[in-house]
Amino acid sequence: MAELELDDKLYKEKKAFVDEASLIFEEQGHSRISGQILAWLHVCKPEAQSFNDLVEHLNVSKASISNMTRLLLQAGFIEKVRMPGERQTYFKLVDHAWCKVMERQIEIMSELRNISAKYIELLKAEGEDDVGRLSEMHDFYEFVTDHFPESIEAYKKSCEG
Repeated sequence: MAELELDDKLYKEKKAFVDEASLIFEEQGHSRISGQILAWLHVCKPEAQSFNDLVEHLNVSKASISNMTRLLLQAGFIEKVRMPGERQTYFKLVDHAWCKVMERQIEIMSELRNISAKYIELLKAEGEDDVGRLSEMHDFYEFVTDHFPESIEAYKKSCEG
């Protein structure tokens, strides 16, 4: 009986993690359900979960799980896996999933760095002398895109050894 209570407590803690993490994900402008899926895949056992497992544990509709797993697959955060002797598809996190999230953010920052540089020059050419805020945006994104990729690579290397 004590083991069952421990398992129940552990399961509740995992569900609490999923709830808290998915709220933060949602606050960042992403789908709460995709946040739930990503969070669950960090704490579930086994690490690969079937479509039905996700529906059951996350208490989300089949349509929502279907849509969000498709988006997460396309974004490269999760992958499909097959289990020997099983007909259904399972989902699991890709290796270094959060590194991929940050690498995507760096790509966006690179685009914003390039756009800000372009418009600083265009505005100056048109006689605008108040580009300080735009320059600060550019400088920040330039700094982050020049320095943060090294941190991601260093982290990946630290995981290898």
